[in-house]
Amino acid sequence: MKKLVAVLLVLISIFSAIFAATADEIFPASDNPFSAILDNSYPHSARSLGMGSAGIAVGGRSDSFYMNPALLARRTLISIPYAQVTVYHPYDLLQKDEETGKSIVDDFMDVFKSGDMQDITGPALGVLESIKSGRGKIAELDAGVTLGGGGFALGFHVNDIIHTYGNGVGGIDASLYDELNVNILAALGLRFDITPSISLDIGISSGVSVMGYSDLIGAQSVLDMMGDSESGDPMAILKSTPIALGWSIPLNVGLNLNLPLGFSVGVVGRNLLNPILGYNMRVMDVGEVMENPMGSVSAAFSGGERFTIKMDPSLDFGLGWKWNNGFFSPTLAVDVVDTIGLFRDDFSLRSFVEHLRIGAEVRLLSFLDLRGGINQGYWTVGAGIDLWAIKVDAAYYWQEFGDTAGDYGLDAFTIRINIGFDR
Repeated sequence: MKKLVAVLLVLISIFSAIFAATADEIFPASDNPFSAILDNSYPHSARSLGMGSAGIAVGGRSDSFYMNPALLARRTLISIPYAQVTVYHPYDLLQKDEETGKSIVDDFMDVFKSGDMQDITGPALGVLESIKSGRGKIAELDAGVTLGGGGFALGFHVNDIIHTYGNGVGGIDASLYDELNVNILAALGLRFDITPSISLDIGISSGVSVMGYSDLIGAQSVLDMMGDSESGDPMAILKSTPIALGWSIPLNVGLNLNLPLGFSVGVVGRNLLNPILGYNMRVMDVGEVMENPMGSVSAAFSGGERFTIKMDPSLDFGLGWKWNNGFFSPTLAVDVVDTIGLFRDDFSLRSFVEHLRIGAEVRLLSFLDLRGGINQGYWTVGAGIDLWAIKVDAAYYWQEFGDTAGDYGLDAFTIRINIGFDR
């Protein structure tokens, strides 16, 4: 129990530290570290990530809720709940040190076994030293619940990301900031039969999205806070600093044309209201959020110092093919995402690859899934075990953090556990 309490205190300290912010620097722009929050990407499951983040026209399970609401037509899904964890730089975390013969993961395990959490600054330093220059991430957590049937679905999704930013350098000289997203959505998908072998699915999803994010804090400051056990309350100064918290109304519309022989064509328009409404943000104190989280969320919808974040809508296209049988069921997907941005920029082979997603999945004996794909030119692999009521999916892949495809990729490992009937 003491070890568990110590771990929780360390995590609270880290996450509270990176929620520090300054009001004059918290506004995101395309050329600053916070431009990552302007990304219009939707939540990706471990299944999708293993397939190169493709699947707009084929979807699958509760992925359909976010990938393309039209895929909900005549689909039943109950997911209570699901949790997904992503760790970036896994190669660096598992690589053995030549002198000690241990990895950063081994060092963390030694600290947990000893129970002396003051020693956690050592492996934590190893994690921070793995940060590269430019934009990146350290970890990501997703959790939620999806309920639906007959084409209608309700979803609750929470996503927390620890971003990194090295302004020309990385490692201990880099900075971190946190981004939190909460989505409460309702979606409806309807099918219209055109011929016995051709049908059209139409879907729409909307609700409320709440987003919060912090300003940059130096990696060295995080280490200092973790190791400061004699100053009384090392987080006192952070409780008076502001963070940005706001809300928006998402609107996504999807179409899916189901063709003979298992082929399908999909199109999705995302964030259609964002250019008009944007995220209505309010600046508030960390202490206010820590003392009354629900009250802080409520306050985000009322008065106070405000600014607006507007994001461009996106238009995504996908081609898919599925063949279902009892022993060997393959799925193929090819997506071109954000075609508006593709044609707005200088169209070239490099920019096309940046918007291209290709994925494949093979289901064996109705319970084992093997996956692979290409995302922005980077390969992805994944696997899943489907035991009807419990599903476990994992993916290892590379993600682009540079300005264009091939500039700067980071490896990542994602694992997801899903409980509930989901077809």
